[in-house]
Amino acid sequence: MPSPAPSETPAVSLRAMELDDVPAVVRLHRANLPSGFFVELGDRFLGRYYRSFLTSPAAVALVAESGAAAGFLVGSTDAAAHHRHLMRFSRWDLARAGLASLLVRPELTARFMRTRARRYLRGMRRSPAPGPADGTAEGGAPARTGVLSHIAVDSGLRRTGVGAVLVDGFTGIARVHGVERLRLYTGHGNEAAQHFYRRLGWEEREVRHDIDGMPWTPFILDP
Repeated sequence: MPSPAPSETPAVSLRAMELDDVPAVVRLHRANLPSGFFVELGDRFLGRYYRSFLTSPAAVALVAESGAAAGFLVGSTDAAAHHRHLMRFSRWDLARAGLASLLVRPELTARFMRTRARRYLRGMRRSPAPGPADGTAEGGAPARTGVLSHIAVDSGLRRTGVGAVLVDGFTGIARVHGVERLRLYTGHGNEAAQHFYRRLGWEEREVRHDIDGMPWTPFILDP
């Protein structure tokens, strides 16, 4: 069956992600977000990672369906609270899954030790401070910041509105929870994604580089 044309909008339903969705979500991630350290750690790690969004009270995990899983989105309504939950309840599960991958990938282990080990160990002991794009609330207090962590849409359903349904669902949940600012990062060269977020009202910020030296373009939204 041919993929829908860009002008066609399939019937899409949005619901909370469930445990049974995790294998399909991992497949969508690997197919549509193929680069990144998490992918290199393998499907077992990715599965554990997505399962952590199902238990965190500050997390948002959504699945869009159009007959089958058409896409997914995960994020948080409070980045600091979500991080605290991960460190309390999921860090050892994630660490074991990551270690299992590192033990059979010496080149990956060397890169992890060189670029990430110290930062991850620090992160396991404390919550992240708001970044430059997070801003402040009235009175100078840090704004409650949510994060859109990952979104992927099946390649046959891109440009049909599925991604917008997922993002609108996320921003609506954030608004209900009183989130003052949302943020996300796109690959610096990913002009299609940047156009997509600008069209939805997100504001582009100055390029930042990750620990591998890769450039990323931040976007913010005050829902």
